[in-house]
Amino acid sequence: MQNEGGVKERLKEFVSYLNISEREFCRTIGVGSAYIASIKKSIKADKLESITKQYPQLNPVWLIRGEGEMLIPVRPEEDSMPKSTELAPTEMLYKLLEDAKEEKARLLSIIESQQRTIETLAELTKKANARTDGNAGCAAAV
Repeated sequence: MQNEGGVKERLKEFVSYLNISEREFCRTIGVGSAYIASIKKSIKADKLESITKQYPQLNPVWLIRGEGEMLIPVRPEEDSMPKSTELAPTEMLYKLLEDAKEEKARLLSIIESQQRTIETLAELTKKANARTDGNAGCAAAV
């Protein structure tokens, strides 16, 4: 099940699932009562860590990306030991942070490349303008 809304909407969905108020949820994770309402695009890593510590059943990948199921399936005999093919919540957080670092590096590389292109074009424009100004002076002298 993929929820197309943003992090705020998914968090509200989880709070609704818990059948508690947003104010109570905020209290349990140690933030102000208006925290959910203040979410713009995403949530910071420290808040995500607080949420996953307090609510280990919440799938952080679902919360951040909307991928997978809202809840992490927990089988009583496996509560404390995830299978090698499943990621523990802290490992999921680590993977999300690594993915974010890779995406940041990729975007910075694109920005640097575009900055070099802009600088090159600015130099070419400056040279072209200098030639145009020089030619205009010669034409006026004739």
